[in-house]
Amino acid sequence: MELRAKNCTSSTDYVEKLSSLPKLTKAEKQQRLATILSDGANAMQRIGQGMIGPIQIRLRYEGIVRNVLVEDTLERGPLMPYDVLDDLGVAYFLNQTDSEIRVTPFEGKQVYPQLFRIATFPRVRKEDLYYLRVNAVEYAQDESRQAIQKQEDARLILLLEKAISDLGTARGTTVGQSTTIGAVQTGGLAIDNAAGPAGNPNEQTVIIGASNPLEPADFYNSVTQIEINQLEAKRVLAHPADIRDLYTWDINVTGFKFKDEVFAGGKITKFGEFQIQKSIIIPQGELFLTAEPEFVGVMPIMYSLDVEENHQVEQFYKGWVMDEMIGQMILNARGLSRIVKANSTAAPTQTVAATGRNRLDISGLR
Repeated sequence: MELRAKNCTSSTDYVEKLSSLPKLTKAEKQQRLATILSDGANAMQRIGQGMIGPIQIRLRYEGIVRNVLVEDTLERGPLMPYDVLDDLGVAYFLNQTDSEIRVTPFEGKQVYPQLFRIATFPRVRKEDLYYLRVNAVEYAQDESRQAIQKQEDARLILLLEKAISDLGTARGTTVGQSTTIGAVQTGGLAIDNAAGPAGNPNEQTVIIGASNPLEPADFYNSVTQIEINQLEAKRVLAHPADIRDLYTWDINVTGFKFKDEVFAGGKITKFGEFQIQKSIIIPQGELFLTAEPEFVGVMPIMYSLDVEENHQVEQFYKGWVMDEMIGQMILNARGLSRIVKANSTAAPTQTVAATGRNRLDISGLR
């Protein structure tokens, strides 16, 4: 049995590949249309079938993980650790009479990646390939790719929540101090608008009232928690339902230009210094603010999405195995903060039993 090496492809490589594909000229399009029209009996029917596709039940899902973590394509062979340097420089005044000095040691750390597989097994009945006029194979594979993206993002959200809560626990409850060496804020104190929730002021979380809409001050408080770590927040990750709160802001807050653009059909994709990204995988009532990917973590990829045939001939199915081997690592939780509505399933005081709600079921099975 021969083992085949699977190649890992970065998403930027896909963009370059697609941009280099040749496009049909106007003359080539006219030639193909003339070929179809030469079939006098079925020409208009064929054109109509090409123009009228299947009814779409929802928009395509667009993943967010690659905008939060840095993609790192791994080489074939044993996994190599990631180097982490988090010691800060220390300087002090020296007097001429000082007879001893203070040495500042710098120590490196290494973190080993842990990979996991995400897979799906789509299949299509053989007779559907003949009954349906649409391309059932393309539809099944495209839906499967979206399902894998949802699983990637679902794991990312769990990592973000865990990283934020663990950093708060490691710091302890005393402002300006930390029970874990090196975990304390380095550019300020978690007080006033930078303070976390009651009982854990060092956790980078902003709690707002149940069912209260988001306000600009909530974003400013959240970004302050990142700035006292000498970092800047650049992205907002939120559920589409929570982004709709921004559309209700008073004109005294937004100004006339903002309202004019919204009523003219414009969508809010940017607010102040933040780039907004929406995803249904993020729990309603919870928003994340993140620094640039190079300040947050990495996404090691052993091999990207791979498709292999897995037909079940005796059962008259056309099938495929689609999988990828990846990892996700948060290496710097200081670049993360979140805003949580008190009635969200992600709120510290809420449980599924209390709210009667659970996280979104992305399996498609109810």
